[in-house]
Amino acid sequence: MNRDHFLHGFLNPKSVAIYGANNKGNSLASLQVMNLIKSSYDGKVYPIHLNLESVMGFKAYKSISEAPEIPDLVVIVLPAKIVPQIFKECGEKGVKRIVLISGGFRELEEERKNSLTEEINNIAKEYEMRFIGPNCLGVYNNWYNPKVEGKSLNIYIWENLKRSKFSIASQSGTLSCHIWYDPENLDLGLSRSLSVGNEANVDIVDCLEYYKDDEYTEIIGLYIEEIKRGKKFLDLAKEITPKKPIIAIYVGGSKAGNRALRSHTGSLAGNSRIYEGAFKETGIIKTDYVQEFLDIALIFSKGIIPKGKRLGIITNSGGPGAMVANNAEKHGLIVPEFSESLQKELKSASPKTASFKNPVDCTFDMDLPYFYITLPEILMKSGEIDAIIQYGVVGFQEVLDEYLKYEQISKHAEFQHQPDELVDKLAQKLLQPTMNNCQKYSIPILYINPMNFNTPWSKKLRKNGALLFTLWDRPVNALAKVCEYVTYKQKFDDL
Repeated sequence: MNRDHFLHGFLNPKSVAIYGANNKGNSLASLQVMNLIKSSYDGKVYPIHLNLESVMGFKAYKSISEAPEIPDLVVIVLPAKIVPQIFKECGEKGVKRIVLISGGFRELEEERKNSLTEEINNIAKEYEMRFIGPNCLGVYNNWYNPKVEGKSLNIYIWENLKRSKFSIASQSGTLSCHIWYDPENLDLGLSRSLSVGNEANVDIVDCLEYYKDDEYTEIIGLYIEEIKRGKKFLDLAKEITPKKPIIAIYVGGSKAGNRALRSHTGSLAGNSRIYEGAFKETGIIKTDYVQEFLDIALIFSKGIIPKGKRLGIITNSGGPGAMVANNAEKHGLIVPEFSESLQKELKSASPKTASFKNPVDCTFDMDLPYFYITLPEILMKSGEIDAIIQYGVVGFQEVLDEYLKYEQISKHAEFQHQPDELVDKLAQKLLQPTMNNCQKYSIPILYINPMNFNTPWSKKLRKNGALLFTLWDRPVNALAKVCEYVTYKQKFDDL
C-alpha cells in the first residue's frame, strides 16, 4: 500500500469534520454525513454549524477551533465567498486535508471568483494544506477497513457497493457517483474513487501516482476534461499500463463539448486527436461511452484476460452469431475458421443441424450440458481461440412457467414448474465446469441472454460467476478494446 503518498490520508481518515450539514437532509453536506453513517464509517464525525447543537446524532461545533482534536479530513459545502475564511480557520487549527465540494470558483468565469481560487491556494500553501476540489464530490474508499466487509469511507456515493480493485479518478463528480445508482444490476464493484473537480490543488496526475502503487487498485478508470501536467501524465501512464489497465473517457474536442466544459469546470479542452494519439502511445484504453467504460472494467475485473484476438462464437441462433462475427472483425478481432481436426471433433459432438466452422451454431438444441459445458471445453482445449462469446443462455424454465399460466397448457403439458432450489443447482452444475476451464486455459467467456437482466435465470448465472450481457453489441465492442490493450501489453511482457 502506498501509505507515504499524501492521498492515503484523504482515503483513510480517522476523523472527519463537515461544514454545511443540517438535520433537514436537504443539503449536499447533510448527504455526506448520512453517507458516512450508511457506510458504517467508524471514525469520529464533527459537524461544524453555528446554530445547531447536533447534526444527525453527532455533536455539532460552532467552529473548527472548538473540535476536540485536529480532524484528519475536513469537508466544506459552503458558499464560495466564505471559503477563504474557513480555510484560514482550518489552517490555524492544524488541518492538513480538505475536500472542497463548493462550486462557484473558476467555472463561473467571473474575475472576482477566479481570484478566490488563487486566494485559497495561497492559504493552503501558507498552512501546508492539500485540498481536493473545488466543485467536486470528494472521496470513496471501499477498503477503509480491509478486514471488515461492508465498512467503507463514503461521503458521496449513495449506495453500498461490493468491493473490487477497480478505482476511479474523475473530473466529474456526477460520473463517479451516478454510475453506481443501480448496483444490483451492475456486477462491477469499486475500490477507490476520487472526484477531483476543478483540480485547483490536487489533480488526476496525483491520483495516478497513488493508484500506481496501490495494492487495492488493479484497474484504473479516468474521466478527463483537461490534463494540466501533460508530460507527467504521459510518463506515469507509460509506467502504469504495462501492469495495470487504464480506461479513459475524454470529453472535449467538439464545439458543443468544449462549450459545456467551460461552463462546467472552466476547463480548456484540447484537440481530441492529440488525446487519442497520447492514449494510443501510452496504452490507455479510450472510450466515448460510459456503458463501454463499465463493460471494459467488468471484463478486467473478472481476472481472466485473453492472450490474443481470436474469438470463438457459440450460438443457438444464426442471426446473432453472424452479427457477432461481423462486428468482431470490424473491431479488429479475429474470427478464425476452425481447423479440420477441430471441426471433426465438433461435428462428432454436435447435432446434425449444427454449423461448426465458427460460429458454432447449435440452432436451438436443448441439450444444456452439451451447450454450456462440452462445446466451450472443446474450443478452449483446441488452442485455436483466445476468448468465447456465447449467445442464447436463456432461462427456458421461466419461458415454460409462463406457458403453464394457461389452463389448457397446464392441463395437458408433460412438463412442470421446477422448485427454485433445483434451478439453483442446475445453474451451478452448468456453469462451474466452464468457469473452472476459463481459469485453467486463461480464456474468458462472455455470455449473452436476451432476456431481462433481472430474470431468475440471469441472476443465477451471474451468481455463479458468469460475465453476462443482454444483447451482443456491447460484449464485442468491449472485448475488442480489452484485446487491443493485451496486444500493447505483450510488447512489455516479451522483454
